[in-house]
Amino acid sequence: MRALSRARRLAALTAGLALALCVITGLPRAWAQNGKAALVVAGTGDSEELLRSLAARFMQENPDIVIRIPDSIGSSGGIKEVLAGKAVFARTARPLRPEETAQGLVEAVFARAPVAFAVNPSVTGVAGLTGQTALAVFSGAVTDWSALGGPPGPIARVCRETPEIGRAVLNEAIPGFAALPCQGQAVAYSTPEAVAMVARHPGAIGYFSLPSMVSSPLRALAFEGVVPSPETLGRNAYPLSIPFALAYKPPLSPEARRFLDALADPEAVSRIARFGCLPFSGRPAP
Repeated sequence: MRALSRARRLAALTAGLALALCVITGLPRAWAQNGKAALVVAGTGDSEELLRSLAARFMQENPDIVIRIPDSIGSSGGIKEVLAGKAVFARTARPLRPEETAQGLVEAVFARAPVAFAVNPSVTGVAGLTGQTALAVFSGAVTDWSALGGPPGPIARVCRETPEIGRAVLNEAIPGFAALPCQGQAVAYSTPEAVAMVARHPGAIGYFSLPSMVSSPLRALAFEGVVPSPETLGRNAYPLSIPFALAYKPPLSPEARRFLDALADPEAVSRIARFGCLPFSGRPAP
């Protein structure tokens, strides 16, 4: 009993000293129970599922570290958390802006993800969209799936508003898409919400990163005759994509550096590809 009590006091003392060191050095780190380092990775919903999978595998191999992946607050929200010292990393799906780098932030890009139009499983017979048909669908010019070779039934559109990054990619790639309002459509305010809305409603279509829908029953559509995949991204055949990165403010703690470096090991790279992303080869930069 006394030995157990001494062990508990020692663990508490170790955790307290480590926390004090973080406060002194300004490192944004929390401490979980039993003295484990807890790293918070806040931000976009586009890479949320992927990073939860990568974190689960990392924690199995590094039981002294806890990785927390909170629900989506967007890339900008994650960056604000890092700058406020509430998170170690921001998971982002867009490049850092000049005003963010001016505050000392750097980013480590570890993958590129396709942005895809995706449909509820009830939508059969439609293999893909062109820019023109996507514009027709989301403008309301085409309202029934039968007009595109699908089953008879209304098209239920799930819209995202800029500055959401997936929408921004489509705005740039499809002439006229930027001018389309969300009027008459369901509006999703995060990527996980958009995926859930399309999954719940027969006849629904939306657009989001391919890895964000990996655990859903949704079916990704080809765009301009090209399927979204790591292979088509790798040969620059698929035109719609976003970068996945972790943004942070140096210096990193040893535990945070260990997690960042682990994104480049072979098992992590394989897992990133299974989620539909093109992994960046080598150690995440910088």
